[in-house]
Amino acid sequence: MRFGMIRKEPVTDMGERAGGTGPDGTAIAEAAGLTLRGAARVPAANGRRVPAGSSLNGTENGAENGRPAPGWSRLRLVAQDMRHGARARVRLISCRPEDPASRSFDQLRTRLLHALRDHGWHRIAVTAPARGCGTTFVAANLAISLSRLSNVRTLLMDLNLAQPGLARAFDIGNVGALDPVLTGAQAPDTHLFRIGANLALGLNDRPVGGGAALFQHPVTRDILDGMQASLRPDVTLYDLPPMLGRDDVEAFLPQVDGVLLVTDGTRTVGRQIAECERLLDGRTPLLGVVLNRAETRKSR
Repeated sequence: MRFGMIRKEPVTDMGERAGGTGPDGTAIAEAAGLTLRGAARVPAANGRRVPAGSSLNGTENGAENGRPAPGWSRLRLVAQDMRHGARARVRLISCRPEDPASRSFDQLRTRLLHALRDHGWHRIAVTAPARGCGTTFVAANLAISLSRLSNVRTLLMDLNLAQPGLARAFDIGNVGALDPVLTGAQAPDTHLFRIGANLALGLNDRPVGGGAALFQHPVTRDILDGMQASLRPDVTLYDLPPMLGRDDVEAFLPQVDGVLLVTDGTRTVGRQIAECERLLDGRTPLLGVVLNRAETRKSR
């Protein structure tokens, strides 16, 4: 699987399918499976203050680089490493490094880390234009790829509150509801847990509505900021609902430094990507567009 760079211009004149041909005639889906159309337009910071001392050069516990993370060590350790669950509904490529496809996520990881280091950013929204594009697939595998770097702490949270999927993806049961954490009814460190030294998960097994209202509540914002201050993750990935047709993602944008947009090579159309770019323009940087299921289209 190869990666092509995204054009800097809006994609309003793309081919009918996201996996089609761009305005300059180059194929957007060059190979198969997963393509990152690299770092896109990066406007000025969206106004969210970057915590002092933030960096992406941490050690396992952060103490050796001046970034102690007492909250991280307090999280429950439920497993020493990741396993590929036989019943998992999402194919977790990255927990099997021998899988050639995992190299695509390693490339995505490297490019993402470069962008974050360049700007001192940490919080990334993973979303899509519509349902079924594979945001949970990408978020889970990217988090596992990041966790293989011993100097990077990664926090992955399932904020698709109405249709949570990460617990099923990781084949982990009885994780409990996440919304009490976001409302302040439950302490984050009693819900979150770690797998290995540097991957923390905030999962959800109880669908709830009203995500947009919850994301805009000052208490929720304070809790998310407090988690960042206590855990000091180098990268936080938020698995979010689709952008179009609902306002959850728009409501959450002030909480993130950038967005990864996941598209489906078999169904996403150019006008959907253009609409997502319009919603993000001047508000939050679009770090890249991930083309999922490119091989399905190519094999037709």
